[in-house]
Amino acid sequence: MLSSKCVFCDKAKSEIILENQQAKAFFDIHPMAKGHMLIIPKEHYQTWFDIPEKTQVQLIQLMNKAKEFLDQQYSPRGYQVFSHVGKIAGQKINHAHFHLVPVY
Repeated sequence: MLSSKCVFCDKAKSEIILENQQAKAFFDIHPMAKGHMLIIPKEHYQTWFDIPEKTQVQLIQLMNKAKEFLDQQYSPRGYQVFSHVGKIAGQKINHAHFHLVPVY
């Protein structure tokens, strides 16, 4: 279900770098490093644990494609992969998402 007040649900198509049937990836507007991407489900779920397993698989598949894209574009030496689950853990946007942060 789409949330009309969710910045991720309302993300402009022109900002999407990669996508598949259930997920999309785009650059973080406050990047920790060049190429910092967010991978999110297209449907609105609050946390990773709320996402149906079939959609979780699609998120993982898209994260792997995003890594390949970043490898080709920026040649990082490594990556940080993480997700904040709940406000207490630092989640600021109430739409499940993963950070894929290149390390140079």
